[in-house]
Amino acid sequence: MRKIKEKYNLLSPYILLIAGITIFIISNGKWIVPIAAWIAPVFLLRFVRSKKSFPGLIILFVLIVIASPLMLSGIIPSLPGGLTYILTTYYAFLWFFPYLADKLIANKLNGFISTLVFPIAAVTAEYINNLFYGSWASVAYTQFDDLSLIQISSVVGMWGVTFIVMWLASVANWILDNKFEWVAVRKGVLIYSITLLLVLIYGGLRLGIFPPQSNTVTIASFTATKESENYLSEMEKRGFHSSIKMAEEDRAAQSVILNAVYDEVFEHNKELISSDVSLTIWPEALIKVLEEDEAAFIDRGKELATEKNVYLLLAYFVIPKDNPGRLGENKSVFINPKGFIEWEYLKTYPVPGSTDKAGEGILPLSDTHFGRVSTTICYDMDFTGLINQAGKANIDIMLVPAWDWKAIDPLHARMAVYRAIENGFSMVRQTGNGLSIAVDYLGRTLAAMDHFTTDNHTMITKVPVRGVITVYAVIGDLFAWLCIAGLLFTIGWSLFRRNDV
Repeated sequence: MRKIKEKYNLLSPYILLIAGITIFIISNGKWIVPIAAWIAPVFLLRFVRSKKSFPGLIILFVLIVIASPLMLSGIIPSLPGGLTYILTTYYAFLWFFPYLADKLIANKLNGFISTLVFPIAAVTAEYINNLFYGSWASVAYTQFDDLSLIQISSVVGMWGVTFIVMWLASVANWILDNKFEWVAVRKGVLIYSITLLLVLIYGGLRLGIFPPQSNTVTIASFTATKESENYLSEMEKRGFHSSIKMAEEDRAAQSVILNAVYDEVFEHNKELISSDVSLTIWPEALIKVLEEDEAAFIDRGKELATEKNVYLLLAYFVIPKDNPGRLGENKSVFINPKGFIEWEYLKTYPVPGSTDKAGEGILPLSDTHFGRVSTTICYDMDFTGLINQAGKANIDIMLVPAWDWKAIDPLHARMAVYRAIENGFSMVRQTGNGLSIAVDYLGRTLAAMDHFTTDNHTMITKVPVRGVITVYAVIGDLFAWLCIAGLLFTIGWSLFRRNDV
């Protein structure tokens, strides 16, 4: 019996590791089971703490590196030169970093405060990633379906969701380290339990007491019809790619094809405008526009806006005359019912690897009879700092042309919903090859349309005309910066303690 017990004790950390990494695979990325994001870190952190040396960390990192391509399959597209592997390894390190920080720092701190190392390290890794590459792979996005929980985003941003989820793992392991002795752990258990309870109560009250009470505006949005897609296919067959410099005669031929596309798209847009529609939206880069044709193209939009007395948000891709010497422009143009341009917006954050020209990073504003509106384009919504401009400007409605692909449907659309909750605006996100979604400032779905499950790529939404002011809109990512400061402080303290000894 003693030998069996010793054998079990020897293997048990690896049983925890196998269980943890299996659950981890479905905790984020392609397959998300929300509860797995809470459970997997409990097992994996237990494994790391049960090993007295760094080989345990190395084993965990290797397994996360192996698991990451499965979790991110298709989300990170196939890239040349081994870039796909480099990116998956990068995200593997982001997920691994909290375990490394906990191993190095937590045991240098006394009492319940040691449980804070793991969640603040998780927030730190996610926020630094957000500054450079957007908020992809955040634990917070795994909890999309729990509206009560994610309302805390309106106070401290999505970082509050990541913190509360990851904190559970270190609290559970702290209880195990104290051998379930109630006298020793009761204060810590109460602190975490009360914190989680308050977060859920706040979310429930916000959902129940503060729903939108304002009037609504009807917004129509759509993606290209099959006919226009056939035109684009023909254009590709003839070798007309935006990344290739074409001779004048080729550009003239492409112009003929594109003008046929414009005819159909504007006609389709016109058909959507009923008497109660006040605004229409296109998805990101719906069609390509030659630089020399852009003025005439915009004039078509002005004519439609004045004829139908509506606002139009056109989204298209401009191919410059000296392409590829000069970068293309992924842009949107907002036209008012009088036929005047309210703004031209250039996508701030081109997708890594693209050759698009980056915008200035200033969100446009426009005051309309149905509230203050703004826009970003697709990937821009992944950057919390950029979108916080909208919160500070008291935006009521955010218009988001987007274009996804099947592997990130519906994840990418759901990520954008957090920006609406954080900053207190309603959002209409029209997406090609993905999930189009409209939500209010509580993140509740007003309308949705999946490109892959319907032939009618149209969405009609009644959107509240008033947003709300949130705490996050005022303080921005302060909580994330406090987590970074907290991690730096604990690192300094652990070094001081070691030197003191």
